[in-house]
Amino acid sequence: MPQTGRRARRSLGRRLLRALTVALLTLLLCFVGGYLATWGDYAVPATVVDDPALPQQTIDGLRLHVEVFGQANPATVIVVHGGPGGDYRGLLPLRALADRYRVVFYDQRGSGLSERPNSAQLTLAAMYRELEQLIERVAGKRPVVLVGHSWGAMLAVGFAARTPQRVAALVLAEPGMLTTAAATHLMKATNNMRPKIGLETLFQLSKIWFKSLHVKGDADARADFFFSQVFNAPIADHPLAGYFCDRRLDRAALAYWRFGARVSQQLLSQARDGQGRIQLDFVSGIERFSRPVLVIVGSCNTLIGEAFQRRFHLPHLVSAKLKVIAGAGHTMFGEKPGPSVKLVRDYLAQLAF
Repeated sequence: MPQTGRRARRSLGRRLLRALTVALLTLLLCFVGGYLATWGDYAVPATVVDDPALPQQTIDGLRLHVEVFGQANPATVIVVHGGPGGDYRGLLPLRALADRYRVVFYDQRGSGLSERPNSAQLTLAAMYRELEQLIERVAGKRPVVLVGHSWGAMLAVGFAARTPQRVAALVLAEPGMLTTAAATHLMKATNNMRPKIGLETLFQLSKIWFKSLHVKGDADARADFFFSQVFNAPIADHPLAGYFCDRRLDRAALAYWRFGARVSQQLLSQARDGQGRIQLDFVSGIERFSRPVLVIVGSCNTLIGEAFQRRFHLPHLVSAKLKVIAGAGHTMFGEKPGPSVKLVRDYLAQLAF
């Protein structure tokens, strides 16, 4: 009986070892197959650190991708892009304002084509300091107009609340989450901005991950590629589909150079409490900002469009006016550049600089 038991245990051990070997070989074959099936050149643009030909300025000790259009003018407009982690490429239709104003575009630290600093430098406080130093560089002591889109509109509101004397006017294109209440609502509506996990989603995510293994570049290039591709992936019931007309991402104008994955993760992580809930307050002190505020929304946006802005944000903004761009989603400056830029131009024409 003892020998029979030992033989049974050895037999079981051999079967388990064979099963484990088969499983490991299967995983190895799947990895090799996926790697070879996605073979290709998936380019990620270089940042200003590796491409000195890019227009850039050193702000707060970091090299930022910056472009300035128009002549020196008492009225300076600074365009603050979305994300966190996006860039200003999709907002370049606002360059048309340079016929009357000095217009400044910049990729925030860790975003777009700007330098990727260490994670300790990717904080909200650093973002405010960076914007203040950029204003000092391009406008001296004169207040500027901030045109913020999405996350950039959040940053613009927070900056104006803290340093109202530096801001002449605010243009806010669909600010995302200015308060905890707004964040809670949006996170619930978008499954915490994550796709629901199913076979199709897993297939798409796996394909993107394999592609990212072929990406060459700096230390952030693979993660930047992966997260930008996930956002644009043809996933059923995409969490952000409601941002766009007919819930179709192909109706959006998603022009960008490069996504900054690490800054996006860092800022979202810093906003969460011990239970993982997002806690935000960009509006404390904004009551001190009494200058004009224009809020722009696309008519198609069912997530953070007109109803959302009126419910969660307009009550905090003194003297705010809301305007709707018909037939546009969240990327209104790319989808409907003419009407969108005209709204901003007409608004600025009413101001005294």
